[in-house]
Amino acid sequence: MLETSPLYRSLRALSALPRGYFRLRVEGAPHVPAAGPCIIAANHVSYVDPIVLWMASPRHVRFIVDRAQFQRPLVHWMALRTGAIPVENDPRDLGSVRRALGALRDGDVLGIFPEGGRSADGNLLPGKPGAAMLALRAGVPLIPAGIVGAFKAYSRHHLLPRPRRLTVRFGAPLDLPETWRGHGAKDHLEEGTALLMERIRLLCAE
Repeated sequence: MLETSPLYRSLRALSALPRGYFRLRVEGAPHVPAAGPCIIAANHVSYVDPIVLWMASPRHVRFIVDRAQFQRPLVHWMALRTGAIPVENDPRDLGSVRRALGALRDGDVLGIFPEGGRSADGNLLPGKPGAAMLALRAGVPLIPAGIVGAFKAYSRHHLLPRPRRLTVRFGAPLDLPETWRGHGAKDHLEEGTALLMERIRLLCAE
């Protein structure tokens, strides 16, 4: 099991360094289910976002990673050792969907940044429907999360991370109606995604 491997435990121990550097504060962690599959969906403004969300979550998070990013040497090394799932930037890529649904069937926690990329100015971008689609297809809780302070700490405009306080806020699970599942669920993806992004926006308020 990944979480019991010596390397994984070492990575967890090393996470204390950025936790202290960024004076990480976590709010709402009990909203993440103690067991069973779920999806955590958060805003994305910085390269540190996956690391910070991974540190803040009370459970191990398997991130959905764009294939182009997955092939970067350092990202690839970390992704393989933390169970990340590569996906193609193509809605017709059914293999990516199957891999994500398989992880949820195994009871894992998936981490998704529904904006699809880092915001250039720190403002929330429109969300893509992947998180809502997976939550509806798998029938699992969708947990919104807001990462606050990451843009000031390490945006794409900074050469090195700066010691700024970071806060991760987990919100209550999004209540997507069961009637949205199954046949015709595509009609509700836009509404579900808009609801998710609004919850993330509120959690990001400083």
